[in-house]
Amino acid sequence: KLGQKTHIFAHAKDDPACSVAGSVTIADFSDKKALVSFAQSVDLVTIESENIPCDAVDIISQHADFYPGKKALHISQNRLREKDFIRDLGIKTADYKSIQNYDELLESSRTFGYPIRLKTIEMGYDGKGQYVIENNSEAKQFVSFDWNTKYILEAGVDLLKEVSIIIARDKNGKVTFFPIAENHHVDGILDTSTVPAKIDGKLAQEVQQTAEKIAGALDVVGILAIEFFITKNNELLVNELAPRPHNSCHWSLDTCSVSQFEQLVRVICGLPMQEVALRFPCMTKNIIGSDIYDFHKYLSDRKSSLTIYGKKEVRDKRKMGHVNIDLS
Repeated sequence: KLGQKTHIFAHAKDDPACSVAGSVTIADFSDKKALVSFAQSVDLVTIESENIPCDAVDIISQHADFYPGKKALHISQNRLREKDFIRDLGIKTADYKSIQNYDELLESSRTFGYPIRLKTIEMGYDGKGQYVIENNSEAKQFVSFDWNTKYILEAGVDLLKEVSIIIARDKNGKVTFFPIAENHHVDGILDTSTVPAKIDGKLAQEVQQTAEKIAGALDVVGILAIEFFITKNNELLVNELAPRPHNSCHWSLDTCSVSQFEQLVRVICGLPMQEVALRFPCMTKNIIGSDIYDFHKYLSDRKSSLTIYGKKEVRDKRKMGHVNIDLS
């Protein structure tokens, strides 16, 4: 949109972004030669996933500017490191503990009470690598569990609602905020994001202040998505960070003065950020798995804007696209 040319580093030639990129490199992140060649061919590099090896980023950074910065990537790709970082800033999260075996799971369940949520410390998204444990009977299923992977156990939250915010931050520390979204998940996968979120002004201000504090501490140059829990006592808890475009802000493509994607490009290219204005209330509805075969129903709705991602294989619980619905 702003005239930049793109070069995509991808694992497979049928990755969706490859079909729209000016240039494509197909290689693995362990391929040092490919990483060097890729980085030397561009002016700057950014990411669409935080699950990129930091070793690969070290190589890329020797030849091109890397955004949002290695610190943000390093912190956000490890749940334990992320929680510790947030707590060290004096910001609240759900209670948590790193565990390595069944005995530690039981001990922590006595401390936290049920329900508890077991998560892989690294990787895992859209509910993958996560297990909700409601009682001792369910906990017994983990006696013969594969404990070779590192896990974090999180205490349950007396949840009222989940919200998220995307903050854009430039090289000078100037920030802009996208409207706070209210999110609804099904089986650990984001189902809908609705803006504006129905929260009071004081809590909205706390969300923005917390986001700015975290983005500054990470020295983010780009955009940062932050997911929050709001408890029934109106307490704000940080859940997760993502230093890249986020599913809970896809409505910005149709309802904002600037999308999260364009704002990211503006920031990393040293262009002025655009002030974010919400033109109308909107809901993003994710299209999951085989639901993509019914996409035609949105085409005749003048209040719906459909985006299909072009993923080659339709799989259960896989995000295949989304529709933005005008709620005005």
